[in-house]
Amino acid sequence: MKYKTIRRLFLLSGDTCLLFFSLYLTLFVRKGTSPSLEIYTDFAKNFIWLFLFWLFLLFIFNFYSFKLKTGTYPFFRYFLIYIFLSIFSGILFFYLQPKLAIAPKTILILEVVIFCILFLGWRFVFDWLFRKNIKKEKIIFLGFSPEVKELREYLEKFSSRYKVLGIYPENSDNLKIKEIIKKEKIKRIIVSESPSFKEIALDALNLRDILFSFPSLKIENFIKFYEVNTQRVPLSLLSNSNYLEEFYKEEERTYTILKRIFDIFFSSLGVLVLAIFYPFIALAIKLDSSGPVFFIQKRLGKKRKPFDFYKFRTMVNSSEENEKWRVEEKKYVTRVGKFLRKTHLDELPQFLNILKGDLSFIGPRPEWEKLAKTFEKEIPFYFLRYQVKPGFTGWAQINLPPSLSVEEAKEKFKYDLYYIKHRSFLFDMIVFLKSLRKVFG
Repeated sequence: MKYKTIRRLFLLSGDTCLLFFSLYLTLFVRKGTSPSLEIYTDFAKNFIWLFLFWLFLLFIFNFYSFKLKTGTYPFFRYFLIYIFLSIFSGILFFYLQPKLAIAPKTILILEVVIFCILFLGWRFVFDWLFRKNIKKEKIIFLGFSPEVKELREYLEKFSSRYKVLGIYPENSDNLKIKEIIKKEKIKRIIVSESPSFKEIALDALNLRDILFSFPSLKIENFIKFYEVNTQRVPLSLLSNSNYLEEFYKEEERTYTILKRIFDIFFSSLGVLVLAIFYPFIALAIKLDSSGPVFFIQKRLGKKRKPFDFYKFRTMVNSSEENEKWRVEEKKYVTRVGKFLRKTHLDELPQFLNILKGDLSFIGPRPEWEKLAKTFEKEIPFYFLRYQVKPGFTGWAQINLPPSLSVEEAKEKFKYDLYYIKHRSFLFDMIVFLKSLRKVFG
């Protein structure tokens, strides 16, 4: 089991225990005495579905992501929103269901308050235990490339598991490597797969000799290590035909059917929402500025097939079509457009694209035809995005903001490739839930 998965399960288990323990403390405070097993069980049975929803909210607001550091401004910002939604959802749950055996008032508020106090204490203790007291595993890289340097910087910034002691390029002294392995008690080395390094690793660095000298040493493939830790794909290694082959795998029929059922169900709900809001949004757009209600743009879908992409117009008429990047587009955004973008209501017409089959709910975001031509020239293997149906939201969208340059688009492409390579219905559900978290955030 992955290290991060173990930590998340540990956090989840702790949060779950705190929810039930805080309920016990709530009843103790409210009644002035220790509740009997019968009373506690009765309350716990009624609260259990609410607890599951509160745990879901913790996931939505990134409290199981180790990039959200305890005690920071984003942490407390999300935490305050979580408190409000917990109370609000509790009110809806109990007061809109009169048939429930209990209808707590003070108990609900006390439960939220006590849990939140315990939650903060638990998170600070967890942070102290895992960030301060657990030693990082020492590793070294054999072979140098831009991605190796990039990964080292990424691990230094985000990883609480690994400490990189050095990068040894192709002309490194084999004895020096053996000395540092022995001195620092290194248990794992990451070997690059660059074509020029394969021979070096076996000859000049004498990898066999290193393994013979340190039988317990673990050798890990750089590509696998890079993907696991960054959840994206290194572009320079796409020239390897064996690696490239993995992006052309056929989708399993079960996955294709489940994905389409999911798309039809949720896009149908989305179209109903669109029908409800359309008159009000259309009227607001018309009153605010002249031009059509919808913005329609040619974008590229699966197998590079063009299709009409729908959005509510948020800019002065024709401005969106002429703006290649978003650097100067703010001056063209209308007052209504600002509101629509902030609330994501401008995206509602895309449910029609999903229902028609041009889009899926999850996939790489479709690019404007003119911009896609630029990316195809500047970004190697950009055509791999056309192996799958584009999406309403995607792995790149929840990890990075909209691109403002070719370099930024290249970074997003790494995440798109990771999705294409590892796509599954479970992965789609993870992206879907994380997208909800981003919307609420």
